Amino acid sequence: MKTDSAYQELAAKLGVPGSERFLRILRATFSPVEALICRELFAPATAREVAERLGMNEKEIVPILNSLVDRGILTRGRTQYAFHNSLIAFHHDTVADTAPHTGPHAISKELKELWADFFRNEWSYMFLEHTDHLVKMTGRNLPIWPAIGALERSKNISPEDIMPEENWKLRIENAKNRIIAPCGCRVVWGACNYPLMTCFACFDRPRGEYYLKQPGRLLKEITLAESLDIVYEAEEAGLVHWGDCYCCECCCENLFPITRAKRFDLMTPNRFLAVVDEDLCKGCELCLKRCKFEAIEMRPTTNKKSKAYIIPEKCKGCGLCIITCKANAITYRIVRPPEYVRGRPTSVAGKEGTPPQALPVFGFYDLK
Repeated sequence: MKTDSAYQELAAKLGVPGSERFLRILRATFSPVEALICRELFAPATAREVAERLGMNEKEIVPILNSLVDRGILTRGRTQYAFHNSLIAFHHDTVADTAPHTGPHAISKELKELWADFFRNEWSYMFLEHTDHLVKMTGRNLPIWPAIGALERSKNISPEDIMPEENWKLRIENAKNRIIAPCGCRVVWGACNYPLMTCFACFDRPRGEYYLKQPGRLLKEITLAESLDIVYEAEEAGLVHWGDCYCCECCCENLFPITRAKRFDLMTPNRFLAVVDEDLCKGCELCLKRCKFEAIEMRPTTNKKSKAYIIPEKCKGCGLCIITCKANAITYRIVRPPEYVRGRPTSVAGKEGTPPQALPVFGFYDLK
């Protein structure tokens, strides 16, 4: 066996064949033997099954498997082990939000720098290409979520107007387990001072329960009040609520490549449009600075004073402009019917000419 073949096989199975940057990450993460073991665990298997496939002794392979679990590279049940089933899961569980950041298995600065190089110079372009494909195939991307603070400041919108599928505050209130994690992007290649503990990918999910019990993790279980405090702080700071994430344009896996390329057409708006009351607007331009999508411009009014104007076709409904408007001049208006709300398109690119096939984003947390 060639020394590098295990890494190349694993890179190919994770969808990044031929990437030298990603191969550097794999070489820095585990040995060739560990790579071979992971290659066999894209579907759950026992130590005995993996040992038989690789022609290894089961007693020798168990300590290796357990070490991989401790480092976040594998998940483990009573007898089964499993590798993460996507590149994004491999990143988030081994180096980002649910990875060990304290203790003997804490992620090294060198490994984080390798991921940052891969993301900014290669993976982010893959994200953009994938999103473009997704929109062409399905007509939409994951919609932006309306900000809780913006909804609360829009007195014209009642709780009954907000559908359960888009009511983030209701989901937080009804959650059984409120587990928060650090932002997987900012914790690895952060280039800003935005709040860090803002990841809701583990919130009210088996993934959070699994990793909360693992040593060296920064995850923590929080109360309802603490959950809402995190949301309000993120919204005030200017983070866009996109799925499980509170995203910045500096580091986010999705928002960074889209804003860098100014491909705002790839971002699906929600049902809400921000609207300016010209009589109340003071022309302070704070909303102009807050908007990530170039959806606001200053226009002269009848008294020649420039005031904010929301460009309807560019507004995504994030609500960041509403939250910090001191004059309360901006509010939400519902501009799309309830049937506009559809299921979340968590999918991967399919073959050319066919719709993307739905797959779970993260791995296995209910192993036998």
